[in-house]
Amino acid sequence: MERSVSLPVTRRGALGMLGAAGATLVGAPALACTVSPQIEEGPFFVDERLNRRDLTGGTHRAGVVQGIPLHLTLRVLTLRGSACAPLAGAQVDLWHADAAGLYSDEAVLHTRGERFLRGYQTSDASGAVAFTTIYPGWYPERAPHVHVKVRSFSPQGNIVQTFTSQLYFDDAVSNAVFAHGLYAARGTLDTSNGRDQLFDRRMVVPLRQTGRAYAGTFTIAIRTAV
Repeated sequence: MERSVSLPVTRRGALGMLGAAGATLVGAPALACTVSPQIEEGPFFVDERLNRRDLTGGTHRAGVVQGIPLHLTLRVLTLRGSACAPLAGAQVDLWHADAAGLYSDEAVLHTRGERFLRGYQTSDASGAVAFTTIYPGWYPERAPHVHVKVRSFSPQGNIVQTFTSQLYFDDAVSNAVFAHGLYAARGTLDTSNGRDQLFDRRMVVPLRQTGRAYAGTFTIAIRTAV
């Protein structure tokens, strides 16, 4: 049974839903869109170069295997003037904390050598990538979030542009998730979206729920570097 979470639908969200419905921008008139905000990378990015769709693979860590499934489809557009077009061939990295609030491959968190909840996909002709992961856990002074980095390349393989930001979720969804299982054992979330100093409402991903899993589609528009 599918239950929808009522969230505001922005122009960016509407474009994302077009992608979810299988629409394509190839051969279509240029779309008007607004550039997405960049948000700081944070201290936990590791360029693992893991080309994978399922970020939960390769680990038996409870904070991953006991997490609530989350499926994210992202669509990357490049913005020139006021018109958007799909950004194909971009490397889109995601990374985030597990249900216990820990990142992988961080000595300070005692997870060195582990690679859970990290990976990238390459955007297709419509600018789309898709990931299977879990709902991110929280850690002090941060609302639940997923980091995203988009890198585009020259024909010679050199990085020509990098976009870095963070994806957020409605507080009501986080509260519902954190009432169960390992999330509940973590304790009460100490920072809502409104109290997170990095939060940007333009980066909230609308989610829908099917069973115990959540899924969302979101569009990122990047101003072209050329």
